[in-house]
Amino acid sequence: MILLEINNRIIEETLTLKFDGASNGTKPEAVEVTFADFDGVLYHISNPNGDKTKVMVSISLKFYKELQEHGADELLKRVYGSFLVSPESGYNVSLLYDLDALPANKDEVIHQAGMLKRNCFASVFEKYFKFQEEGKEGEKRAVVHYRDDESMYVLQGERTFFFLPKLYFYFVC
Repeated sequence: MILLEINNRIIEETLTLKFDGASNGTKPEAVEVTFADFDGVLYHISNPNGDKTKVMVSISLKFYKELQEHGADELLKRVYGSFLVSPESGYNVSLLYDLDALPANKDEVIHQAGMLKRNCFASVFEKYFKFQEEGKEGEKRAVVHYRDDESMYVLQGERTFFFLPKLYFYFVC
């Protein structure tokens, strides 16, 4: 069975376990988890430099450079703020959490970490919705080579109602 959720449950459950342990005063344990989802996206959860009080969540997307062209880096900075750090080797994005300095809104922080892949993709859609809000026309379509045999095309559609823009989203195999 394949779980097709917008969030990544493994990231959320791992961070919940680590954050709850830190909140309860439990001695932190090492974590070293590497896994892939159904899209071939690779994740890594670890303790950087062996420091058990730090938890790093990293993601590797083959097509991340294409997402960067549409503002992925800026969106991730806006969503993750100080948790966003230089990516570890072999990955495109890394988030770092300090178990000695847990945020007050830890449930929200955990949920946002689980939405990392979704948030990488969001920049493409935000860009084209913004074009429509601003009335810009004729903008080039976004092409993301999502898998080896699939591409995603996002392009601006015509306005169907004076306040409801249309955005086309295609997967081509």
